[in-house]
Amino acid sequence: MMQPLDAERFTALSIEYIAQLGKEMFAEDAFAHRQNPERARRLAYLIHLKMPRVNAAQFFVTAANGNPGNVDASFKSLNEMAMGMMFDQQKRGQLDAQKVDHAVWHRMAA
Repeated sequence: MMQPLDAERFTALSIEYIAQLGKEMFAEDAFAHRQNPERARRLAYLIHLKMPRVNAAQFFVTAANGNPGNVDASFKSLNEMAMGMMFDQQKRGQLDAQKVDHAVWHRMAA
């Protein structure tokens, strides 16, 4: 996504600061990942720089009022077996949002 020299510019950022950036982004627009996928990819890259083992991130808007304080951030690291099982389901066309939500966050999607 970025050149190694670009990555060095961001090493001073803390994960708390990066999470705050995500909270601000999703406070502005709960569907930021759909409306601006490039911005969401950059956020994912920053998360990966600080926590390379994380392969799932969730920014959950609890109140749609533009306040970053009303956005919860969660990060997860799924093991290779779980990722492989979901990938196999995806290849067979059997993976949907509900299954991912249950596998990653252990809850049933609404």
